[in-house]
Amino acid sequence: MEARQQRGVDLHAHTTASDGTLTPRELVALAGETGLGAVAITDHDGVAGLEEGLAAGKELGVRVIPGVEISTDQEGREVHIVGLFIRPDCRELLDFLEERKRERLRRNDRLLERLRELGMPLSPGEVEPGFGGLLTRTHVAEAMARRGWAASPVEALETYLIPGKPAWVEKNAPRPRACVEIIHKAGGLAFLAHLDRIHKGDQACCLSIARQVLREAGLDGLEARYATYTPQWEETADRLAAELGLLRSGGSDFHGTRKPNRLGTGLGGMFVPESWLVPMEEKLQHQG
Repeated sequence: MEARQQRGVDLHAHTTASDGTLTPRELVALAGETGLGAVAITDHDGVAGLEEGLAAGKELGVRVIPGVEISTDQEGREVHIVGLFIRPDCRELLDFLEERKRERLRRNDRLLERLRELGMPLSPGEVEPGFGGLLTRTHVAEAMARRGWAASPVEALETYLIPGKPAWVEKNAPRPRACVEIIHKAGGLAFLAHLDRIHKGDQACCLSIARQVLREAGLDGLEARYATYTPQWEETADRLAAELGLLRSGGSDFHGTRKPNRLGTGLGGMFVPESWLVPMEEKLQHQG
């Protein structure tokens, strides 16, 4: 257990710039009210919320770490990488994310076509994209629930929109190494996100793929704390970080009302100590 005489931080949170329900300013304000030492804005495949979030941090006296969460593919498994301390104006990063946005639009078109073929047509106006125009499966699932095709967005996702289900469309995602290289070009650090979700229910597979990615892709660290980690998963992540000489990060994966995850504490027991920022800053200075 980490000593809790220090403040906690949350280094994985989403806003309306992707699929969260709080604006960047609202998220930063909540971090201040919660007493966090820092909050990272890590929206999916985009940085549209960072300008507002960083400005709110200065105004409200809350440390905001600019970040991003990027989806990658490793052996057919979706692997997410969180970039922290990035430069949002990095041209290479912006070009990379713009291509990811174009691919997402192509994939969304295929997804909506697949739903039409299944007798569940949705018009573009029924699917509400987030701030910055980022449409995700979550928005589609919510529209399906509103139409009565599922009892809830979660049911819509699990019944139709995840791998192996009727409306699933494969992602043309980059390899982890390409993502890490872009994060490094943007001056940031790259962390493997939520190890336990790489293959839900199969810890051995999760760890096998995580080890492979961590060894091959040049990551700086991994999420050693996460909303859904059990104490056993935390111990496993700590050991893996120590074994491979990696930094530790962590966060709630906060999405506002779209998930039960609470900012700073995840599902209740998560704690990411502020001291974990120190070795990150030291590495950034060394790379600088």
